[in-house]
Amino acid sequence: MAKTLFLVEDELLFAQRLRAAAGRLGVPVQAVSPAQAHTRAWEGNDVVVLQATLRPEQQLELIDHLRGLDPAPVLIAVSGHLETELRQRLKARGVILAAHSGMDRVLARALGVSVPGDAAPHPET
Repeated sequence: MAKTLFLVEDELLFAQRLRAAAGRLGVPVQAVSPAQAHTRAWEGNDVVVLQATLRPEQQLELIDHLRGLDPAPVLIAVSGHLETELRQRLKARGVILAAHSGMDRVLARALGVSVPGDAAPHPET
């Protein structure tokens, strides 16, 4: 059974895009609010996705909080290619980076599932 993908839901269009990507991968999505993400008991293999470009300082604070948990969930931050400074800050925090255009493959690797059309499953990161 595929892992559940947790979406920190704070913007409708991003949520729709992520749900579509998860649907292509055959992975269920569970939405959590930013407040729920702060208080939830996470497991080390939970995969949490957030859009880093929407209120980046709040997202960075949430990432710092989640990275400080034991166990910390796997974090994927989605941003645009041109947001170089933000991407550097995210990378320094140890999150997995994904551009909107390459989100499917990054999600597949983090979840350990195959992208439709690929021959073999991607190893976990």
